[in-house]
Amino acid sequence: MSDESRLPPRFDPRNQHRTGIEVLDHGLPALPDVLSYQMSVPVAYWKAANCAVVLFLRYSRLDDGTFHPKVTMGEFYREGDRWAAREWWGGTGWSHDPVADPGSLRDLDGRAIAGGSGSYNPNPTPGFPASVVTGRVSPAVSHLALVQDDREERRKLRSHFGAWVVCTERWSPYQINALDENGAVMGRITGPPRIPETSSYSP
Repeated sequence: MSDESRLPPRFDPRNQHRTGIEVLDHGLPALPDVLSYQMSVPVAYWKAANCAVVLFLRYSRLDDGTFHPKVTMGEFYREGDRWAAREWWGGTGWSHDPVADPGSLRDLDGRAIAGGSGSYNPNPTPGFPASVVTGRVSPAVSHLALVQDDREERRKLRSHFGAWVVCTERWSPYQINALDENGAVMGRITGPPRIPETSSYSP
């Protein structure tokens, strides 16, 4: 499918802000029968109290005509009882191409959970995330648990292609555990990274 005007509305890059809000309100949409490199596919999301992130899989076309996967981290904030989209979103690289090789687990290299890239801000403004972390999990993972400040928040994995994203509102040590259906920890990601006090990064 090369004509963007014929893309399904929920997978059209021009509709990402609206699609992200629909995902936060109703969950991920079912995948279309055929994926294309022109689509922007919502693959995971995470809601905190006052901010949220929807992860969109997209592709960049390289000079040699090939396509390279990446993800856009769509940020949202609470506006009354509704979600609203931030104007500017960040992105990061992605190791899995579900169009070319949907079942591949090569990037996991035998691990239950992989990742850790994202965006980080040690001094977030209210409504902005302190950390946004992205990655992939194996098919055996059924839940993610965010452990931070002596609290655990456990959620069922709602994802396409094993993608995951977590956002935190506080700048403090955290652990993201990948759990199987029995609640056993199969792997973990820790953070945030150490950032010099004189610098910060936000998408």
